Amino acid sequence: IVMGIGATVAGLAAARGQGWSGAEVGWVRPACGVSILLWQPASIEGRIIDAATGRIGFSHVALDACEVDSQGFPLVIDCRPAVGVDRVPLNEYGERKPTRVWLPLMAGRELYGCVRGRIGLPYDALGLVLPKTGPVGGVVCSQLVFECMPQSLRKKVPPWPPSRPVAPNDLARGFGAVPGGEDIVLQRRRVDEQVDVDRRSGCRCVGAGQHGQGRNLER
Repeated sequence: IVMGIGATVAGLAAARGQGWSGAEVGWVRPACGVSILLWQPASIEGRIIDAATGRIGFSHVALDACEVDSQGFPLVIDCRPAVGVDRVPLNEYGERKPTRVWLPLMAGRELYGCVRGRIGLPYDALGLVLPKTGPVGGVVCSQLVFECMPQSLRKKVPPWPPSRPVAPNDLARGFGAVPGGEDIVLQRRRVDEQVDVDRRSGCRCVGAGQHGQGRNLER
């Protein structure tokens, strides 16, 4: 069953075969926190992925590391069929609004550095079907984000069935994200990298350091 679902999703994704490739960074927005973006399904394959991984309501994940292009439009780092890991203009997602998971400062920097280092990797269609680790042969979106997360964030993600790869819904479970819900703010409370989950509607925060004080950058 898993193989059949995975093959169907991979075939649909390959047939779609569209996406932006090679957006260049103009600069990085100052005083901006790194966030994980969880997207609700917008296609048949997305709905299949959601249904096969628990029906939490998500099928795709990307990373917003505050990069913008030369005209000032936001970029995200994504992994897409026929494109692989690359920077994509946020406006390519249209009117879709993701649920954001705002990361503590140091965890966000570590995740961003790892994901940025994997730009150029191919999209691995088999990664939708077969569990694998490591970047050899390519990655899919949820594997990219999960494997680049520091251990303090990875341990928040509950175990998923060993017969399938990690999915966006698994990340959502770990962070308490729900479709159409409030943004999630992970706040670092102690130096030992433990994190706390806070929900603030519309909050734009960067996690802070030793005293657990986040900075609200936008209301």
